[in-house]
Amino acid sequence: MKRIFIILMMATWMSFCLSEPALASSWINIDFIKKNAVPVRRVMDDVVFLARSNRVAVGDLVVVLRVQGDDVEVIARGGAETVQNNELLVVMEGPSISKIPKARDWVVSLSKLKPPPDDPLFPQPPDIPIVEQADPYEPGYMIFEMGIYQGHFESQSPNQANQYKVYDFKFTEMHFLWYIDMLWRYGFEYQSSSAGIPVKSYYREDRPTTAEETRMSLHYRMLPIWKELRPTLKLISVGNKFITTNEDEYVLSSQSSGLGLGVNFHYLFSDNLYKTEKGMGWKFNRVYCDLNYFPSYNVTDGSVSRGATSSGTMMEIKVGATALFYVPFIPWLKRYSLDVSYALSQAEMSFSGDTKSASDGAYVIPVGQSYSESQSYLKVMLGLRLDDFVSKLMKTR
Repeated sequence: MKRIFIILMMATWMSFCLSEPALASSWINIDFIKKNAVPVRRVMDDVVFLARSNRVAVGDLVVVLRVQGDDVEVIARGGAETVQNNELLVVMEGPSISKIPKARDWVVSLSKLKPPPDDPLFPQPPDIPIVEQADPYEPGYMIFEMGIYQGHFESQSPNQANQYKVYDFKFTEMHFLWYIDMLWRYGFEYQSSSAGIPVKSYYREDRPTTAEETRMSLHYRMLPIWKELRPTLKLISVGNKFITTNEDEYVLSSQSSGLGLGVNFHYLFSDNLYKTEKGMGWKFNRVYCDLNYFPSYNVTDGSVSRGATSSGTMMEIKVGATALFYVPFIPWLKRYSLDVSYALSQAEMSFSGDTKSASDGAYVIPVGQSYSESQSYLKVMLGLRLDDFVSKLMKTR
């Protein structure tokens, strides 16, 4: 009963302040605001963003004040909901908004908005201690990227099979990443790349050859472990196709697939949904390192084969950096990214079962051999970064 009485008293006082701004301004002065209020940084829809401060805590009921000369006016009320990217988010109550807040208005906690202790009209409710608990929520977002990566591929073979599978390549890639706002820890990633490969046969003749790779990953992002150093765990599925018209064993057509685990460590220098308050701008977003291991990596050859079955493993490491750009005058599409990375990978595989040689060749591929493949590349991706509009359509925040 006591708690209910306190809440009713606070609500009554808040309602009175909002309905009588002139009375509030009679005793709220500039010194009071400088001592107890926090300035508004920016406003997005019904959300007011503040710098984190011990003057307003998560869970506080608040009012938004506008100062014009000596006049102080209450223009909205709401509640401090959460902490995001070192900012405090205040959600305003729609019916209470008499004027749209803007930068340099002030937000003050209702617990501090008390009349002078000698005012007989309004008895002081006792303070209710509130313990601030930072909400670990991080916003969802989407990334659409296109780019190229070029590098070198090399097959290491103990015999003639794939002995000429050594080439430089230039791939085109499409990349999509979605961190789901409603399930903010989880994300889905899709990558697809393909290219024509400059491969020559034993007689140094060019053979039409294509290579494709498809990846899908499920992400689980974690909270920072040190300052802004954040790990993300990944479950990865990868598939490759290498199709050549070469008919002998020197360059083989093959398909491979793997299932593995990965971890991404990245250090954030700016918000993943960067927005400038001064028009166009850019910021360095992050540096990162990817470590991926595939304990299951299987390869199947074409008409000429190194064996009936295979088993293998693959390891990858990638380092990179990302910068974000904000272009305010393009409708809807305002955030862009530039990502540069360098990667190395190594695959080991062993074959068993009968081999298949070229139909018109005299060479027989030995049974039960082990092979390896390695590649390195430099990748440059240009992208578009969006809020998770799918989740926004399905829920309000």
